[in-house]
Amino acid sequence: MDRIEKVFDEEFGTWGLVLPEEDLRGRRGGSVAGGGWSINYRFGVEGGVEFVEYFAAHRMTNDTLNRIYENGDREVVGYCQVFYAADDPQAERDYTEHNRKFYEDVKGRGLLGL
Repeated sequence: MDRIEKVFDEEFGTWGLVLPEEDLRGRRGGSVAGGGWSINYRFGVEGGVEFVEYFAAHRMTNDTLNRIYENGDREVVGYCQVFYAADDPQAERDYTEHNRKFYEDVKGRGLLGL
């Protein structure tokens, strides 16, 4: 968990956001907010490797779904698209469908609306 904590702190420490120690120890999900960020997180294991997965939202950037693995590796699992080509109906449909699927996935993982 030390590397997960370190990577998360590097990413969000500027805004004073850290994963609570009791959540790290207990591998307990929750949320933190500040500096315009709202972050919902959960812990999991995949292929024998522990990770923290988090949904990060900020009004100045697009929403993202991310993972930090116990070895310190990061992964962007998904993201909300923030624009599409104007006057392109197909681009608008693709944008809408992409974002619908993204938020459905985030909700399915229990990370939306904590």
